Amino acid sequence: MKQGVVAANRIIVIEDDPAILSGLEAALRMESYEVLTAADGEAGYHLVRDQRPDLVILDLMLPKMNGYEICRQIRSNGIVTPILMLTAQDHESHRVQGFEAGADDYVTKPFSLRELLGRVRAILRRSEGRSDLANQRELDEARRVQERLMPAEIPQVAGLQISGKWQPARIAGGDYFDVIPLREDVLAICIADVCGKGMPAAMMMSNLQAAVRSQASAELRPAQLCGHLNTLMCRNFSTHGFITFFYAVLDVTEKRLRYCNAGHNPPFFASGNRLSLLDRGGAVLGVIDGGRYEDSDLEFKSGDRLLMYTDGVTECCNATGEEYGESRL
Repeated sequence: MKQGVVAANRIIVIEDDPAILSGLEAALRMESYEVLTAADGEAGYHLVRDQRPDLVILDLMLPKMNGYEICRQIRSNGIVTPILMLTAQDHESHRVQGFEAGADDYVTKPFSLRELLGRVRAILRRSEGRSDLANQRELDEARRVQERLMPAEIPQVAGLQISGKWQPARIAGGDYFDVIPLREDVLAICIADVCGKGMPAAMMMSNLQAAVRSQASAELRPAQLCGHLNTLMCRNFSTHGFITFFYAVLDVTEKRLRYCNAGHNPPFFASGNRLSLLDRGGAVLGVIDGGRYEDSDLEFKSGDRLLMYTDGVTECCNATGEEYGESRL
């Protein structure tokens, strides 16, 4: 979709009277709605099930499946699309039966086109309001999940200075980092970026954090850990996205950094006047089951610096659309 273009609401009209059907279709299209139609109940139900519109306008008396049956089928399949029922039956019992079957509103035939269009606009406004509120609640909860997973305090080891910062963008995403003491003089450090936003990304991140913390040890090589995580993610989350991941074990006594990079933005390693990118490892997690990973070792001596980051830093843009980029970082 082009930026700035708002998709039209999609409405399905199910009506067996050709004159009413064509009149409604024309009137709704004049209001800039996208309109799909069906002339019998069975075809209408399948259209709703497959297309998942923003609103259904449904006649009560239809061939093959009446309006009550369509409502019940729609709701039993978990489809929450609002339903506006059309009926020539003006008795209270018929309206109550329709509401109990799953209808959201009623218009009695013969109806005023002006009133019907007003009801359509009102229903869509209410629906959009519920959707926006639900989305905001999900984003808020996703952000709370992420905050709980970040280290409240970063462990410190004699001879090292360790600091970190996590600042979410407007939309909750799947960035994650951790510092895990393994022994008095050995710790693990990692950073990851889960593909996606909102609650699905937050839940993938939650599972990643739990797996890392349960498996990390001074004896387990970074490549082995990445292999285990990749198997876990391929089996449990392969249809939900992937994860870029960098994991390192730092031994202060031996002054050694051993790492494995699973498709993450390569951290910068500064030693004296030399700047290196730590890019050895393997593929992102959760895509290739059985993928191979390799370690790489570095000497980590006094004055050396390691900078780990996610692409939210380098891809941040200024007012002219220019990215911050790796060279500035």
